[in-house]
Amino acid sequence: MYAQRPPTLSERSLPISLFERYLESLRQQAGVPGLSAAILQNDRLVWDRGFGYQDVDSLISATADTPYPLLDLSQALAATVLLQQCFDLRSLELGDRVRRWYSRFSEEGTTVAQLLAHSGPDGFRYDTARYGSVGALIEECAGAPYPLLLSREVFDRLGMADSVPGHDLAESSAANRRYFSQRTLDRYAAVLGRVAVPYRVDSRGRPSRSDYPRPSLSASTGAVSTVRDLARFDAAIGVLLESGTRDRAWQGGSGPMGLGWFVQQYNGQRIVWHYGLARDTYSALYITVPGRNLTLIMLANSDGLAAPYRLSEGNLTSSVFAQLFLQLFVS
Repeated sequence: MYAQRPPTLSERSLPISLFERYLESLRQQAGVPGLSAAILQNDRLVWDRGFGYQDVDSLISATADTPYPLLDLSQALAATVLLQQCFDLRSLELGDRVRRWYSRFSEEGTTVAQLLAHSGPDGFRYDTARYGSVGALIEECAGAPYPLLLSREVFDRLGMADSVPGHDLAESSAANRRYFSQRTLDRYAAVLGRVAVPYRVDSRGRPSRSDYPRPSLSASTGAVSTVRDLARFDAAIGVLLESGTRDRAWQGGSGPMGLGWFVQQYNGQRIVWHYGLARDTYSALYITVPGRNLTLIMLANSDGLAAPYRLSEGNLTSSVFAQLFLQLFVS
């Protein structure tokens, strides 16, 4: 889906060398045990690397192929599937009331666009449980289970072989297993067996192993992937969606979000981004700069990428990790 080297940035360029050095310093200061990161430019992977350990006790290093839970980043995947399967195919309009498609939705006047933007009649409110209703919209308008659509239309189509539509799919009790063949489930189980171990980090930066509930897939959480697989997704968004649809998703509105993505301005550039957070276990950060055709993806096995910052309010610059990237590549 992408070549290995772009015509501008390279692994040996000064901005990337500085970014790599300072990122490792920030990781150590935040006490993040393991971190994987990738940078794309012009839809091509220019750099990726793992830092620290995906399993501290066993001394297994984090790599660009280490799987992590995507947490809130799952929302961007769900928005993409909805726009691809329903809006681009003209079966759903963004101005439709959510209740037209999902009668059990609690808010009478909220539109599809408002739900994707964590907005409604009362303004912006970041609410992952509410956003989960996007999954029901997808299934109603597309006529197929959301886990199957995500697997077939995104993961399989893009060759995202280390991505799984549900952290619970290795468990025999997982309800969504019925949508997949045994061969596919075995492949998913192999990926899930390599997921980075979650850690809680104390005030002195010392990690201790923690527990994560391994949720089933919803529009809000549950997907598992790697930075390399997400790089494939990033490079192909323009293939998955019509160009006008992608641009609409990446436009800011009255609040801090477009359609499934946060949107804000920085030094005259539009920044499109999302994050993931599960306290004392995992975190994630995904930043793209459309005007520069530049993207950074980071996944971690502690909450250090997101917990200290109020990212749910829509201000990316509150993150020191984001500031490093923006100052080196966008300033």
